[in-house]
Amino acid sequence: SPTSSSGPAHFRFPGKRSAPSVFLLDPHPEELSGPNPRVTLTCLVRGFYPEDISVEWQKNQEAGGGSSYDVMGPLKE
Repeated sequence: SPTSSSGPAHFRFPGKRSAPSVFLLDPHPEELSGPNPRVTLTCLVRGFYPEDISVEWQKNQEAGGGSSYDVMGPLKE
């Protein structure tokens, strides 16, 4: 079980733990047929508890470089 300097995670985050659901949304068809070599991919992660989560983009199982994508902060549902 995960631990930190303040003790086991299950004591710091009371409540039922939930694994995230992850959805990769396809680019818009106009982006795929247009002249621009860039497309927009959207990753939606939802339904998890506790709220702390780390998500990273990977390409060929390697972490992506920060200059090739934009990150939007979390939104409450």
